Amino acid sequence: MRNKIKNILVFIVLLISSILIVGTSYYKTNFAEQTFETLLYNVGNGIKNANTEIIGIAIKQCIWKVLIVFIVICAPLFIKLKRTFTINVGFKNKKKNYQLLPCKKKFYIIIVLIISIAYLLIGLGLFEYIKNQLNTTLFFEKNYIPNDKVALTFPEKKRNLIYIFLESMETSLISERDGGGWEYTVIPELEQLAKENINFSNTNKLGGAVSVNNTTWTVAGMVAQTSGTPLKINIDANSYSGYSSFLPGVYSLGDILEKEGYNLEVMFGSDSSYGGRKEYFQTHGNYKVFDLNTAIEEGKMTKDDKVWWGFDDDDLFNWAKEEILKLSKEDKPFNFTMLTADTHFYNGYLSENAEDIFDDRYENVFAYSSKKTYEFVKWLQDQDFYDNTTIVIVGDHLGMQTEFYTNHISNNDYWRT
Repeated sequence: MRNKIKNILVFIVLLISSILIVGTSYYKTNFAEQTFETLLYNVGNGIKNANTEIIGIAIKQCIWKVLIVFIVICAPLFIKLKRTFTINVGFKNKKKNYQLLPCKKKFYIIIVLIISIAYLLIGLGLFEYIKNQLNTTLFFEKNYIPNDKVALTFPEKKRNLIYIFLESMETSLISERDGGGWEYTVIPELEQLAKENINFSNTNKLGGAVSVNNTTWTVAGMVAQTSGTPLKINIDANSYSGYSSFLPGVYSLGDILEKEGYNLEVMFGSDSSYGGRKEYFQTHGNYKVFDLNTAIEEGKMTKDDKVWWGFDDDDLFNWAKEEILKLSKEDKPFNFTMLTADTHFYNGYLSENAEDIFDDRYENVFAYSSKKTYEFVKWLQDQDFYDNTTIVIVGDHLGMQTEFYTNHISNNDYWRT
């Protein structure tokens, strides 16, 4: 009975090792741009509201790999070693034979477990994170300008601001000819908008912003773009979801516009509490928040209608029009901020209205997002308030499905922005 329990424990340990090895490889392949701090933040902030489909996809992709790795690392346990050695015991020169295998079993299992744990910690970037935590910097003291040091003067007639965050959208998806990473353009409408309007670029062609640490996931990207600061916090203060304050020392775009009398609203196609997004916008500008819960409360959908992260971008753009028209009828300038969701990894959410243009599903998802965004902008341009409105269109962060980009971008020197 004892031997059976030992054998079961051995296989459990090796199964855990297999899961660690495959899970780390999956993370390194799909989240190569992400740091351990990114993972730490997302685990600590509203992960229960994440899209469960993504978890299911990850399990489906990894389960057969776990099985293969498990079989491979278990194989040595079934190799029978017949070799023995003889030693002298005491003064009577008694000979005793010892099997090498039991000793090697224990040693082998310990080594496999240590290797798998080390691979996990290195793959997640834990050691680099610890090293960074032990270092100090004067970067903020030297570069951050407090709000009371800045004089902002608004015109008598203040302009409206519509800020469109496009999930995982990046410049690489346009053609190489115009500054992208693809041989052809996946997002022709967005490429056209960039050509016809002001494009902030890192090159003399179409380009964009270079992501730095602690700006590479949704809430961090939104915080960085609207406040000028990365989302870097201490490990003991790593949970922001559900708290009454969010980076209380930061002065953001919302704080500025609230002070200037703007009506502020932000729209998410998911639960806004995920990642602390709701807390950020409510404590920095007192934004009205429209999210999945709002849509259900207002009877626009039911819980059973939920898809992907909440509601799809078709509904997002339609309901955004309704909210913007309400804001435009007020006697105050407004800022309407919105975040799309359909282009989130893994492979995105493909609307039934999307065209089947490319062989790659994810390309079709991005192509449809480009088309919908363009149509939305054209609708805005037809409205009475447009002449006094500024529209900002930007990706919230680089795409996290790294393999998708490495499979299409042939230029190793290309800098994704």
